[in-house]
Amino acid sequence: MSAMKFVVGEPKKLTLAFDEPKTGTNSYGAWYMYGFKNGDLSSDKDCFFATASLHAMIKTLGAGEGDEITIEKCQEGEIAFFKVNGLTLDEMNKGGSAQKIVEASPTSEVDKLKARIKELELQLASYKDSRVTDADIPF
Repeated sequence: MSAMKFVVGEPKKLTLAFDEPKTGTNSYGAWYMYGFKNGDLSSDKDCFFATASLHAMIKTLGAGEGDEITIEKCQEGEIAFFKVNGLTLDEMNKGGSAQKIVEASPTSEVDKLKARIKELELQLASYKDSRVTDADIPF
């Protein structure tokens, strides 16, 4: 397993492999190791270590296994920070942030499939309710 490092100004689209990161502590403090799969990376890297603030941002968005997120490392002067799905931690914490968070939250593949199943069930119900008679045949 090899850990990916984020480069300033290079957003990375990742699909999370697990609901929760592996966690631990070392001489630098707490660490959060997230596994990921596919996304826009074609390398041998399959995990990344998140800072406490990046971890908080991922959790705030409710991202988990199968969710696709975009992480970008940014820098303004001497300060480095992250954006997740286009939002900074500051933007997630400011007033009116609830709607921004909802809009930036990922929709998992399972949720997409559930929505599609509902659509198909509604279509099937409408077909079952319709009655075709000989008068409906155009010839």
